[in-house]
Amino acid sequence: MVVKLKDVTLQNYWDVLSLTVSKEQEEFVAPNAVSLAEAYVYEKNGDAIFPLAIYDDNKLIGFTMLAYDDKIGISQGNYLLFRLMFDQNFQGQGYFKLAMDAILKWIASDTLRTANYLWISYELENTHAQLCYLTYGFLETGDKLDNEIVALYRLTN
Repeated sequence: MVVKLKDVTLQNYWDVLSLTVSKEQEEFVAPNAVSLAEAYVYEKNGDAIFPLAIYDDNKLIGFTMLAYDDKIGISQGNYLLFRLMFDQNFQGQGYFKLAMDAILKWIASDTLRTANYLWISYELENTHAQLCYLTYGFLETGDKLDNEIVALYRLTN
């Protein structure tokens, strides 16, 4: 498996829109159409937002959306992991760690911005996501945002 991130473009956005999660996860992850609409609005607002397709070699397997918080206000001066989803046909196949590695590599390659943390939030009921993030090295802060658990991953030593 060779996981890499690519921009969402005219060539792949319909494929990104067709990605779906399992029924059990629909309450936890916004549809990609909503995420791309949010990315458009954030970008028009002047925010640094990055919708990215997740590929295993040349096979589209998921979608992620990152932001750098210049003025969003949630985690000033840090990155936010707004979305991370894998199509239901690729869940449970070991892609989470590989995708997170690719996300961290992408952040490290961004020479325009510096940050100490990657910030996420997830719903308390989303125990699978919680286990994935905590196992990867995120630490819960004890804070909540819109009734979601806040967790941080340290980007710098």
